[in-house]
Amino acid sequence: MKRSARCIQMLQLLKARGFLSREELATLLDTNIRNVSEYRKELEEAGYSIISTTGKYGGYQLDASCLFPIVGLRQEEVKAVSEAISYMKSHDDFLLLPQFLSAMDKLMATLTMEKKEGGIYVKGNTPLLNPMLKEFIMRMDGARNDQLAVDIVYKGMHAKNFEKVRIHPYEILNDAGSYYCLAYSLKAKDYRNFKFSEERMKQVQVSDVKFQRDADFQVSEHIGKKGLIRNEVYELDVLIHGESALLVSEKMIGIDPKGEWIDEHVLHFTTIMEGKIPTMQFLLSLGNQVEVRKPLSLKAELKHIVEDMFRQYHETKVPTYDIIQDRESVEK
Repeated sequence: MKRSARCIQMLQLLKARGFLSREELATLLDTNIRNVSEYRKELEEAGYSIISTTGKYGGYQLDASCLFPIVGLRQEEVKAVSEAISYMKSHDDFLLLPQFLSAMDKLMATLTMEKKEGGIYVKGNTPLLNPMLKEFIMRMDGARNDQLAVDIVYKGMHAKNFEKVRIHPYEILNDAGSYYCLAYSLKAKDYRNFKFSEERMKQVQVSDVKFQRDADFQVSEHIGKKGLIRNEVYELDVLIHGESALLVSEKMIGIDPKGEWIDEHVLHFTTIMEGKIPTMQFLLSLGNQVEVRKPLSLKAELKHIVEDMFRQYHETKVPTYDIIQDRESVEK
């Protein structure tokens, strides 16, 4: 890419995304940090006001008062927007879906393109947010923007009772169809994820107490690479047999997954997974078609779980009437 083209692309990125660090710009422009500084100088010579921030997390942003020429979308970009609309319609967990569709209608109305159907996307099995949780999220988001402390009535994963907690909301996150607030807990004196759930959150009250947001806060330092859970990392080394081997080989499971076929029925699979619960759920979902080699601690715990399951099913007596009903339903 030529120098002038990179300058124009940098201008577009700053207009579209707001503040970007020098490292981010260098990566997006496929160049080095020194060149990014040169592009800034050329844009300023062309009349654009670029606001520069120094320090560890320094970078650039375009002055909001700058007039910006609109570049037309290429045909493949228009198609991508159309596909995105179809995709988002299948995801009810997106809180601002009505507003998104309204914005896209306005955008598509300005474009010239042939009318074609978008891709077909199967509706995701994501939990719908009830009006109360939507209201909680909107309150929390407003408090985050205004930097106001929030009092919540909340019950943690391992807690027995609800308790009132004051938090400083930093980010609203969505993970696997569920919404969370990444906030600083004044009780824990640390950052925590609070899930928007009827079972966990009963009240959200925005206070009039302002808080000062940590200037060095980086959301990436408080969440994992594949989800919200951080530090619980498991390096899996397993042998997978039968149909499960084929299904796993077709998916991107965990971080840096690698698979090697021992023969046409056995897959040697390694990956890194975050979070104990999703890791155990993945292994248990494979049933008797998985052999855990590492980690040994997880293998031992998995063995205890299977033994407990066997004991529960073995000790459960199924009423004769239920057995007869099941047989009749099968025969029908």
